[in-house]
Amino acid sequence: MSNSTAIQKTKKTKAKKVALITAITLAALVLVGLIMIPIGIMPMFLGQRYEQQQYSASDFGIEAERITLTTDDSVSLAAWRTRAENPKGTAIILSGIQNPSVTAFFGYAKMLSDNGWDSLLIEMRARGESGGEEIGFGMTEWRDVKAGVDFLTSDKDAKSLPIAAMGTSMGGGTVIIAAGELPEIDGVISISAFSSWSDLFIDNMAMSGMPKAIGILDTPFVNTYLGFHFGFDALRYSPVNGIEKLGQRPILMMHSTGDTQVPYTEFEKLLSRAEEHDINVSTFVREGDEHFICYERSFSNPSEDADFSQAVLGFLSENFS
Repeated sequence: MSNSTAIQKTKKTKAKKVALITAITLAALVLVGLIMIPIGIMPMFLGQRYEQQQYSASDFGIEAERITLTTDDSVSLAAWRTRAENPKGTAIILSGIQNPSVTAFFGYAKMLSDNGWDSLLIEMRARGESGGEEIGFGMTEWRDVKAGVDFLTSDKDAKSLPIAAMGTSMGGGTVIIAAGELPEIDGVISISAFSSWSDLFIDNMAMSGMPKAIGILDTPFVNTYLGFHFGFDALRYSPVNGIEKLGQRPILMMHSTGDTQVPYTEFEKLLSRAEEHDINVSTFVREGDEHFICYERSFSNPSEDADFSQAVLGFLSENFS
């Protein structure tokens, strides 16, 4: 072998080593970056407790009984019960991740009462007057719904009546999870729900300008971070897993096409999973960025929003007449 040939082979070998080292270094940097995304961002959401402005039922033209519920994991919850004459059932009502308090939904309770439904408004853990040290993205809050269901199924006036669980935003996801775990829930109204917390996290990163591919690659790291925080068993409690357990119990899913808090893609994921499992699903889609679906001007009196109120009341009438 000539010296020139040997030199060329040596150069090629060195070039391969450099390329390999470069590739390994880049892969390591990408891996570290993916690990650091949830470590850097998730603490903004974890360990949080939210204080909220409280509203009075009388301001919405309805009477409410303040009660206290206790969850299986010993969290004390503030709740309010409203009554209808000759009730057809009870609607459990939840709010979202932070604001407003569920007491802002007394207008919904009034609309339901006027149409023959009792309501049980539950302030989820770590919010307002309820106990609890931190929010749980639905992975723990579904137990708050269970506390409400346990109360209703042991109450002489309510135990023989159907239960519909209605929630907005994170509450919309929570009622799906709860229904998947609790056969006592007879129907669900889910407003602007996410499919899973990790999916919502990734979708919001994409909305902030991060490439979608990076978000997809980061999903297992987000779930791992959540698993270490809440326990890996908690990861199975997601709306996208819960919805496939509904069987023929009806669900009304509501979303807006331009939602900037929970993107419309989350609705599409949930709907796709429901259709895959032949779930009895109805939908109501509103154009624009209307996270609460009911127009803001009608929020305190949702009956004024004819399309929204007719969708909700029609769903209840059709399935629980």
